[in-house]
Amino acid sequence: MNYKYASLTALSALAITYMSSIPGYSVFGSGSLTDQFVSNLAHIPAYAVLSFLCLKSFKKKEDRKQLFMINGLICFALLLFAISDEIHQSFVPGRIASFMDIGLDIIGIVVGLAAAKSLKMPVVIAES
Repeated sequence: MNYKYASLTALSALAITYMSSIPGYSVFGSGSLTDQFVSNLAHIPAYAVLSFLCLKSFKKKEDRKQLFMINGLICFALLLFAISDEIHQSFVPGRIASFMDIGLDIIGIVVGLAAAKSLKMPVVIAES
């Protein structure tokens, strides 16, 4: 495990959780339709960074079958995180849970993993 990236992954997850904990909070100002649209789109880069850091947390190896499994586990774990974050957000005053946000989170997860692949990042898996 690369603890530098694992620490950054944890900090990224904490930042996402913190942002969804602020009552009635709009990242981009007054809460107008444009602000809400931009705020919703912020899910994509947030989860792209989270998935990229999560993938970078693993040791380098050259086993494609295990890489596929690790990518699947990362996607599943981050999907559960996105769902739990939306559930948590539903209990915060002035905030709501949204399936659209989960969809944007999924897009971000895929973008992050695709970015890792397009940057010719070495194949990574957990060490046996």
